[in-house]
Amino acid sequence: MDPHKFHKIDENLPCSEVAQLKFLCMDLIPKKRLETVTDAKELFLRLEEQALLDDGLLIPELLITIGHLDLLGILEMSKDDVERNLLQRDMSSKGVSDYRKMLFRISEDMTEENLRAVKFLVELPRSKLGTSATFLDVMIEMEKLQKLGEDNLDELYNVLDKCDKQLACRIEAYRAREQGGRLPLREVFGNEQVSLPVENMQRYQMETGNGWRRDSLVPDSDTEPRPGEYYNMTRRPLGYCLIINNYNFKERSSLANRTGTNKDKDDLSRVFCRMHFKVEVQDDLTASDMKEMIKQFAKKDHTQMGAFVCCVLSHGEKGIVLGVDGKEVEIRELTMPIAECRTLASKPKLFFIQACQGSESQDGVWTADSPENATEGEEYEADAYNPASRFIPIEADMLIGMATVGHYQSFRHTRKGSIYIQELCNQLEILCPRREDILSILTKVNHEVSMRMLRGRKQMPEPRYTLTKKLVLPMD
Repeated sequence: MDPHKFHKIDENLPCSEVAQLKFLCMDLIPKKRLETVTDAKELFLRLEEQALLDDGLLIPELLITIGHLDLLGILEMSKDDVERNLLQRDMSSKGVSDYRKMLFRISEDMTEENLRAVKFLVELPRSKLGTSATFLDVMIEMEKLQKLGEDNLDELYNVLDKCDKQLACRIEAYRAREQGGRLPLREVFGNEQVSLPVENMQRYQMETGNGWRRDSLVPDSDTEPRPGEYYNMTRRPLGYCLIINNYNFKERSSLANRTGTNKDKDDLSRVFCRMHFKVEVQDDLTASDMKEMIKQFAKKDHTQMGAFVCCVLSHGEKGIVLGVDGKEVEIRELTMPIAECRTLASKPKLFFIQACQGSESQDGVWTADSPENATEGEEYEADAYNPASRFIPIEADMLIGMATVGHYQSFRHTRKGSIYIQELCNQLEILCPRREDILSILTKVNHEVSMRMLRGRKQMPEPRYTLTKKLVLPMD
């Protein structure tokens, strides 16, 4: 490579960014040779010594990873050129490992507050954790003490999980990608886990105890969807995911607490983190707080986002959900501000509502979360309340996934979470990696939930939508 180009790139990289490049190259350059590097020019020479610059892609890959797209012009390349060439890169060529990139991206989103928490929680000599130590420094020390590695992520995960669950999700997503090309499949009945190799998933078949059978086709690798038929899901982050989790009703109303809802909250957070959403959880909101929270998200600038998700876990009745003060919020009061948000125009807006839509039960349960028949001692409860019904309007590019059809109860296990939310999370994790669209996934959720017999009763979810394109949520 032209040394003049080395020099021009080096002039634009401060010491902090050279440290980032060194971290990304730790698996490529011998440790002793890397320790003496003080600037980008020296780093590039070390890479050249290892014959790592022959394909001309490593330096552009490094620059893209640290966000210096402006320096690609020095190499007479664009981001699109680099990404296209990386996809075609020879398997024998070395690049930055996915492991390093994952750790680096976590460091990029590490706040000062979280960094202080990490330093407090991690078991490292205090001398290595001075005020000037960055998160990259912390991870380097962890690697030296064999507390961190590609197959040794537990300690870092546990530390991050205590201070920022969204960062911990990055590790979980990385582990899922590294499972040797195998995807988990939960059996229709029971908790046993099986997996199938990706190469055998061109066609799969599921069958339940009553003989229902479904073939599902995964698109062939050479079948490219036409761009206009699909919503653009390439933004990172993809969008905001607001989770309203109402548990504590007893303090402010006559309704029972929603035991088990935190399992739903945690699983939704994990799944939507894997889909590249910025997840925000709000616990125990009153009716007015719920409406105000939605208005705040409607006022945000979503220009750089591709979608919006809101999950509401509460008591409810047809067309309404309840705040922890027992007061009503019409579902349209949650959907309309988002529908009217200009920066979300023509983008998918998804609402998943875990709440009863009435007090009737479908023959066929678990008990329901209602004043009449829900007590905290029961293992199964329903999210019911019984005022007059409401009509739910639905605007363009919107999907509302209801846990149950109108007038009926939905059910929640007091330890394992609600049937609807748990099945939704399960099917998203199974089918999103196979590029199934959201309506196909919700059809599968409907089937699985409807097959459950809960103390003699059933539940049937109800998706309502005005999506104008196919929606395939990413999970990678």
